[in-house]
Amino acid sequence: MALQHPRGGAPGAIIATRYRLDELLGGTTRTEVWAGHDAVLDRPVTVKLVHAGDVATGAAHLPLPGVAAVFDVTDHDGLAVVVTERVDATPLDRLLDRQPDLVPDDVVTLIDAVARVLEATHGSGVPHGALRPSNILVRADGAILLTDFRGTGEGGPGPFDPQADLEALAILLAELLAHCPPAEVPAHLRQFVDRALTAPAADRPTNVLDFRMALHPAEAGPDPDTVEDRHRARSRLSGAVLGLLLLVTLVAAVVFTSALLGAGWSLLGWD
Repeated sequence: MALQHPRGGAPGAIIATRYRLDELLGGTTRTEVWAGHDAVLDRPVTVKLVHAGDVATGAAHLPLPGVAAVFDVTDHDGLAVVVTERVDATPLDRLLDRQPDLVPDDVVTLIDAVARVLEATHGSGVPHGALRPSNILVRADGAILLTDFRGTGEGGPGPFDPQADLEALAILLAELLAHCPPAEVPAHLRQFVDRALTAPAADRPTNVLDFRMALHPAEAGPDPDTVEDRHRARSRLSGAVLGLLLLVTLVAAVVFTSALLGAGWSLLGWD
């Protein structure tokens, strides 16, 4: 379903006779996202007005944790309208604008959280199809929600190829790592991003579980630089221990020799 209409919403406007628009939260050239209120069920909602493009309704089939629930899909004055649950969270793209500097551990935690949600939706037969920072909502406690599922075809469940979501996840990982100091990015993450985006299809992750496992160094192997540092540290430690043992042995020998000489002089009656 693709629609195009030049008009948008306004504070206080009533959409489809029940949804009041309260505050514009954001949007693109094709969409507007509003904080709203459902007058029929007396609850807060998020109302997306779609000016152009496909209407994302794939999440209507996904009553899963980590997926923003779709309450209603309707139209108003020629615009498509998607009504979802209201969540106290901020889109990832806006968070990156506010805090552009990241650390690799936080990136891995966030990517793993996104991947866990995708793993569950893929298990239900529904890919995302439009994974990007604007479709990832981050709560204050760090929990994430995914929005704007394109799904398969018209958003219904069915067979699909997970590679599009895996590639989007790898692109997201690369984008977030670009916000980290280069010297702090572990080698295994750099190598994994390169493999996930440029390697032949047979060498790339084939499912979300493979992707998640590759994020962690226990599966990827230690960083070669870290191994070399450990060898150097062990060599320095071994040298220090050996020197200390030699010193202790020398002191003990001197003490033992002095004791023997003292005993000999005593036996001879020498003071």
